[in-house]
Parts: sequence; structure tokens; C-alpha cells
Amino acid sequence: MKILAAVMALLAVIYFLPAFMSRTDEINGASREAAYKSAIKAKKYLNTDERITFDTAFGILDKLKSEEGPDSFAQAVNGLSPEEVIELAKREVNIKIATGDPAFKQYSSWEDMLRKLSESPATSSDKSARPEHAPLRQSERPSRPQ
Repeated sequence: MKILAAVMALLAVIYFLPAFMSRTDEINGASREAAYKSAIKAKKYLNTDERITFDTAFGILDKLKSEEGPDSFAQAVNGLSPEEVIELAKREVNIKIATGDPAFKQYSSWEDMLRKLSESPATSSDKSARPEHAPLRQSERPSRPQ
């Protein structure tokens, strides 16, 4: 009976271990939906700055490649790692900037585009233009008796 339990435990480990130990860092380009699902899994292993860059690159590639055809985005990112997706987006954006694409005329390079997209409106606008908020409590609290 102990041998049967040991064999069953071994088979359970062999069956479930790949599901918990697999690390996906390639994009599955079977379809657009599959690409987005695998991108979510792949970016789990990136640090915060790389995630932001990857999300930006992935979205821009989706926009650019979807103009070429319905399946061209999934084919373009199929089998790529997050770093390769970023490099592909960088190349595509720099080509669009060099050709004078109106959607990218406000940017001088990939890095310039990332910097401008990552700036928040509060940091780029004048801080004195924001209204001052009144404090939550208008009066002072009297001291407590000892």
C-alpha cells in the first residue's frame, strides 16, 4: 500500500510540476488574443521599468502592425521574448519617425517618445496653476485634560 501511495505521489509531482515551474518568456502569436495572454505571463518576470517599456512597445506594435493586416501583429511577435519585442518596436518607431509619419512627428527618437509618454500631466504642467485644497480640519483640536 505504501508503494502504491509513493507511486501515485511521484506521478502527481510529474504531472503538476511543469505547470508550476514553467517560465514563459516568449510570445505566442497563434492569434492576437493569445499574444496578449502570453504577454501578460511574460512580463511577470520583468522589473517595473521594463514592464512599462514592454507594455508601450507591445501596444505600439499592435497599432502599427494591425494597419498592415489582421494577422500581421500576431505573426510579428510570435516567438519573441519581451526584449526582442522592445527592439522590434524601437526599430519600427524609428523608421516611422525617419519617414516623417504624421503620428510620430512630435518625437525625435524612440527614447524621446518613451520619455514624453511617461511624463505625467502634473509634472509637465505648472504646479502653481493647480488649485490649493483646504485642509480637512479647519479648526485646531483643544488640548486634552490630563
